[in-house]
Amino acid sequence: MRYIVGIDGSAPSDAALVWATTRARRDAAPLVIAHVVDAEAGRMGPDFRAEATDLGRRLLAATKARLSTEEPKLEVQSALLDGSAPWELTRFASPDDVLVVGTHKTGFSSGRVLGSLSVQIAAASSCTVAVIPGTDVRFRHGVVAGIDREQTARHIAELAAREAVTRGDELTLLHAGPAGEGGVIDARPLQTALAHVRASYPDLIVQARRSTRAPSAALLDAAHTKALLVIGPGSTGVDRSPIGTVVHEVLLNANAPVLVAGLPALTPAS
Repeated sequence: MRYIVGIDGSAPSDAALVWATTRARRDAAPLVIAHVVDAEAGRMGPDFRAEATDLGRRLLAATKARLSTEEPKLEVQSALLDGSAPWELTRFASPDDVLVVGTHKTGFSSGRVLGSLSVQIAAASSCTVAVIPGTDVRFRHGVVAGIDREQTARHIAELAAREAVTRGDELTLLHAGPAGEGGVIDARPLQTALAHVRASYPDLIVQARRSTRAPSAALLDAAHTKALLVIGPGSTGVDRSPIGTVVHEVLLNANAPVLVAGLPALTPAS
């Protein structure tokens, strides 16, 4: 497992790099710093593209040199990619990796336009994606996991529980959404997640909550004082799209680091 972080010298990518470096050090995992030379650069002439490529190489070299000094025990690799950033980063990552990107989308936005890099990456990726806003979470505690349905409940709960245990934090499992026909609330997703956490991590302090609010609003409200929010990938079908989904809304309004669970490890309900 590698932590792959996309960097471009911007403030959001700097925040993502700090987060990924901390996690790679914690997990004794390789850190890969990746920069993508935008495919559009070629349309502005060969000189412009060559300059963009050179700037990318220099950014990677300077970042790697700095990390080698600051984190001498950390294995740091670099990768210069070429093309569209969302597709090149997701193609470069393996299913077991964690792909880390920064985001400047921290204000309320309920639009349906797929205009955020983090949303595009979450839509295209099969690995776990970490989306890091510029919000300062150094003094926050606690992990929130959004449990959407029984099919993904154990997988999301497992990922969130591991994070909570590693951090020495408490875990909140949250299932949100309106009741079904006749006012019936499906308790199975939350029960499945809670049973898994209690069986696998008996010493972890965990609580389960049910909300009838819109899922994205409930998750963002729960996460605004927490250190981490863990959510599922949305639809698991091959034609899945985040347009109009909880993943889309949460990432456009991220107020805490968000882990979007990858597809390969999804555990079907038994």
